[in-house]
Amino acid sequence: MNAAARAALAAYQCREISPEVTLMRLLLACGNAAAMRDCLEAAAPPALRDLAEACRGHLEATARLVAAGLAAERTGSLAAVAAQFDDAAARCPEAAVALYSLGSPDILDRATAEIIERLRGWHVIGPGARVLDIGCGIGRIERELAPEIGAIVGIDLSSAMIAEARRRCADLPNVEFRQCGGAGLGGFAGRRFDLVLAVDVFPYLVAADPAIAAGHVADAARLTRPGGALVILNYSYRGDLARDRADVAALAARHGFRVERDGTRDLELWDGATFLLRQPVTVSAGSVSARPRRG
Repeated sequence: MNAAARAALAAYQCREISPEVTLMRLLLACGNAAAMRDCLEAAAPPALRDLAEACRGHLEATARLVAAGLAAERTGSLAAVAAQFDDAAARCPEAAVALYSLGSPDILDRATAEIIERLRGWHVIGPGARVLDIGCGIGRIERELAPEIGAIVGIDLSSAMIAEARRRCADLPNVEFRQCGGAGLGGFAGRRFDLVLAVDVFPYLVAADPAIAAGHVADAARLTRPGGALVILNYSYRGDLARDRADVAALAARHGFRVERDGTRDLELWDGATFLLRQPVTVSAGSVSARPRRG
């Protein structure tokens, strides 16, 4: 068993990560499903072995994504990222948008519901809210959010992801999808959103070019209404949360955001780090409002 696999099991035993994330890390450490099963048989608690067995078919598909390079960063090339996710969407859409789902629709639904519940708790969504979802993937956030907000636009580099998202959300009139180039959000100039959301998207922007990630924060500052928010779940995959916090704090200060959550671990199923940046509220005639607005 290699060091990465031992570290994953140790983190699980300390209850630092969920069983789902543990299996994802073991798969990445072992490289294939067979080696991961050997590792589980040798050292894992029964609960992990049971979960792996329950997800066996989905895990095989997820393992093929890993073997095809889904987990590899494409430094310097957003076009390579788009091609990577076009291929992944055809192989296993659920694992493609969240590897820790292990390819299981049920696990992905639970993970998505948990994200939406946190968005509610942070008061960044509500009736009439308008949302921009960067890196929408197969439309899982749109599907869950649509009934309780005004409108949502999902954008993604991958044409295959956009096609799948449109198929899954075809019955939702307040949902729109667009393929984008990934360089920025200039195509939305003149529009205003209550929430700009990026779930596990910034790591790819940072890897391609930190300036692209910085540009997205600048664009989000122009697109969000007073009191509106930019929520980033994972800023990078560098493994240095202190550096991520420093980078996000600098960008927030430069563009007038207030940092409300600074790399916190707020989710039980997924180990993503939350950065919640809020625009200053508008003060008018003695009133202050930070709630999502219609319009």
